[in-house]
Amino acid sequence: MHLIHQIFHDHFNCAPTVVASAPGRVEVIGNHTDYNGGTVVGACVEKRLFVALRLRKDQQIRLFSQNEAELVETSVRSYTTETLPHWTSYALGVFDEFRMLGSHDLGFDLAINSAIPTGEGLSSSAAFEMATALAFNKILGLNLPMAALVLLSHRAENRYVGVPCGLLDQTVVGFGKTNSLIVLDASSGRHHVFQIAEAARLFIFRTHIRHELRHSPYEVRHRECRNALIALSKVIPGIRHLAHLHPSDIKAYDIIMDEVLVRRARHVIEEQRRVGAFLGALHAGNLSAAGQFLNASHHSSRSLFENSSPELDFLVSQLCAKESVFGARLSGAGWGGAAVALTSPAFTSVDAEQVVDAYETNFEARPGWWTTTIGPGAMIHEEDGIHNEEGIHEEDGVNEEDGVNEEDGVRTEEKVEKPSKVQSKNRTQKKAENKPTKDPEVE
Repeated sequence: MHLIHQIFHDHFNCAPTVVASAPGRVEVIGNHTDYNGGTVVGACVEKRLFVALRLRKDQQIRLFSQNEAELVETSVRSYTTETLPHWTSYALGVFDEFRMLGSHDLGFDLAINSAIPTGEGLSSSAAFEMATALAFNKILGLNLPMAALVLLSHRAENRYVGVPCGLLDQTVVGFGKTNSLIVLDASSGRHHVFQIAEAARLFIFRTHIRHELRHSPYEVRHRECRNALIALSKVIPGIRHLAHLHPSDIKAYDIIMDEVLVRRARHVIEEQRRVGAFLGALHAGNLSAAGQFLNASHHSSRSLFENSSPELDFLVSQLCAKESVFGARLSGAGWGGAAVALTSPAFTSVDAEQVVDAYETNFEARPGWWTTTIGPGAMIHEEDGIHNEEGIHEEDGVNEEDGVNEEDGVRTEEKVEKPSKVQSKNRTQKKAENKPTKDPEVE
């Protein structure tokens, strides 16, 4: 039995109908290109978030987070107007999107348990959204394809959570494959799978500075990029995406923008070209060249987009000084969070600890690190599924389903390219409180 089953039973006194999980993701290259219509590359990390769900016959909503040690209660009628803990907005945003599809007005019980570190740029939010979307899709019998769930989860983050993020996070989390990068063309929403070379390793180093989009300049950068596009569209008719411009366009028309917008536009346009060069180097089996494009990406993020931090800059500098590191850069939106390094097998735990020791000496805080295994994307877990046809928990007439989904059972087919070498009164309860009694409404 998964830990999430036990957590769900401890707090709701019954078994969940559906269990789904989704991984965190690391942005390999393509910094702030996704919402500018560019190409971005990401991969799923091995750390996952689990969601357990059952529907209720009444309209009550109960959400429990093992990580927050918090039980939140609300209802279908009141969840949009109550002031609830922020972590609930990811699940409620997804639920809200399903309601807009006209699917149902039932309540639900949901439990979450996550091994994905929060505040470190690994998109635990997208993992929460995608796992919740998969669970609702399964329990409601809608059979929406993964592409539709990616878009639904993206709308939930944009509209309900209120973060104007691009499509990268949900796409990578939804479509991730083992030992492969996901390459997203954000202008079309299309993606392809790029199998990574066996000699490549990805290490993640966590700063002690939490990353949170709601309290960062993310929306400011988003607005600056939009303003740059608006300004340039007055002299370059027909352009729709900042990432599709050429560096010479900035040189020719920088006079019409202030210096800040010029720097933001330069970063996006040049980063788009770096993504292509990075993939070309990987395809040719040239990891050293690929690493140099990661270094250049970080330099641009620091000097042009100004979304790095002293902690991230220090980590990248220390990593790049190692002979066994091909390249390193900040990963994700920036302003804290994590750095990613592309290394050879010669980079060991001894090297990683040396970087961590130097960081601790400089900042008086010890960062975490790990070498990540690139794993699969979001999936349903059916081995312990217990539900009737309607997906509503009942004491009698339980119908068990056997079999575990295959790894890619919930994903559409993609081209694989191989290289050449996430209270009706906001009632909060802590884990230490007594277990709730079984609700008569769901019998």
